[in-house]
Amino acid sequence: MRQLKKGGMYFIKDEFFELMNDPYLKSNKHCKRPHYYCLQDQEDGIYWMIPLSSRVEKYRRIIQKREEEGKPCDILHIAMIKDNEESAFLIQDMFPITKQYIYRPYTFKGKLVELTNDIDVEQIEQKARVIMELLKDGVRYMPTQIDVIAILEKLNVRQ
Repeated sequence: MRQLKKGGMYFIKDEFFELMNDPYLKSNKHCKRPHYYCLQDQEDGIYWMIPLSSRVEKYRRIIQKREEEGKPCDILHIAMIKDNEESAFLIQDMFPITKQYIYRPYTFKGKLVELTNDIDVEQIEQKARVIMELLKDGVRYMPTQIDVIAILEKLNVRQ
């Protein structure tokens, strides 16, 4: 696979999920769950992927509840993707990966599915940077959190 395009969506190989064996990684659904490529960590070249969900109303309720409680909502984002279809970006479940585990781009009508709204791209990246730093520092902010430190070690990028 050539260079990943920031803002593009990709499918991850089942092999990655089997190797990492983390119970909190979202199910890959046999390479059928697309993931949004958000960031490349400049320190180690690792890519950070955000799982997508079609259960938009579920996540809209969570966002609304957090906002009503005065809590920041940097863990989720809802945006339009292909042909005016909304998707929930599960930033709370983002994880590091290397290019060798990318199965293929997510395409629709022969074109890469990507987030093209600059405001959404910027908001997701800002939220993801906050979460990425927490995850890399080993901060546990939710009970069903992915063990990012273990994944980084398995990817051989953690000192």
